[in-house]
Amino acid sequence: MEWFSGSIYAVEILIWIVIVLTFFRLVLNKNFWIQINQVKDIRDRLMKFIRPTIFLLALVVYLFIAPLNRDLAQMKIFFLLGGACFAVTLLLNKISFKQISLMLWSGGVLQAIIGTVQFIVQRTWATKWLGWALHQQSDLGAAVLQTGGGERWLRAYGSFGWPNDLGFYLSIMFILGFWLYQKTQKEKEKIMLSIGQLLIMAGLFFSFSRAAIIALFVGLLWIFWREGKKILQPLFWPIILFVILSIIYLPLLQSRVTAENYLESRSINERVGQYGEFKNIFEKHPMLGVGPGNYVYALFVRNPGLSPWFYQPVHNVYLLFLAEWGIIGSIFILFLVYWLFKEIWKNNREILPIWVLVVTAFLFDHYFYTSYSGILIICILVALSVKGPYLTSSKSGW
Repeated sequence: MEWFSGSIYAVEILIWIVIVLTFFRLVLNKNFWIQINQVKDIRDRLMKFIRPTIFLLALVVYLFIAPLNRDLAQMKIFFLLGGACFAVTLLLNKISFKQISLMLWSGGVLQAIIGTVQFIVQRTWATKWLGWALHQQSDLGAAVLQTGGGERWLRAYGSFGWPNDLGFYLSIMFILGFWLYQKTQKEKEKIMLSIGQLLIMAGLFFSFSRAAIIALFVGLLWIFWREGKKILQPLFWPIILFVILSIIYLPLLQSRVTAENYLESRSINERVGQYGEFKNIFEKHPMLGVGPGNYVYALFVRNPGLSPWFYQPVHNVYLLFLAEWGIIGSIFILFLVYWLFKEIWKNNREILPIWVLVVTAFLFDHYFYTSYSGILIICILVALSVKGPYLTSSKSGW
């Protein structure tokens, strides 16, 4: 999308197959329609259809009115629809909160192992089937750390396109693993979860993602505020591991924190410059924005002929969304967000730490809005949030 082109992977096809099969299963199921008709409150019954209808109409309006490039807008809207449909599929299928959480967390452990190995061998591996690209510490454009002596170290990517993406994913999985540990009563499961949490912490460390670590810290602060000192016991060994790794790799950590070397200072200067570009684009298209998925294209139209790495989205989801959807689209999404957090506060406050982490991450990166995997993660979190009433029920096993 960022380079005015698109691709599709087997996982996207698989997700759409699941969505289509779920749709036909429901349409052909008489009990589904009986349950809807049995809703006593007419308002609730109508809202089951009105909310998704309004959402679809809004997407159609932005597709035909706002975008500078309609093909890019179609691709973005296709991604958003796919994520929304997948969230609905999770809600409608009989998959418990615990099952979804365990699958996500297990994926996090696998990503942490991949990322740790990548850091140790200082390279990633390329495979077109998984969408992986080759990265080495000697490559220009690779995500590396530079020590005072000029030595380059490759950061962990996992299977993601950038280390920050891996960091955000693992930070979410760490809090999810913390919940699983708190809820389980079996000693073997606690040991398994403790080992997995250590692996996730190691993977997060080797991503060297400042934004992900800050977001995780804010999320854990929320848990501490709600739960008190009882959260310290399951966090003890992960914190010890983080401290040990920090001591071992102190020069790398210092280069990342102090940002005094050329690579880090250049990165920060580029991020600051992106805010100025956002201002210019937003002032030209304030009401409807430049259209979904069109921010980078707008940069290209405004500043043609520059080096490819100049054309990047502003690293702030709030500003990027405002630039692409404008004031009108942002007001519309605020109503949906209000409804979502109203449901969370009423039925599932236990998932709030993850949302605190995510909305903090929105300030530092665009991953959760521009990447297909990021969009899917948000949609899965929405499904888990709405599925919240079953969090502590006997059906979920919690």
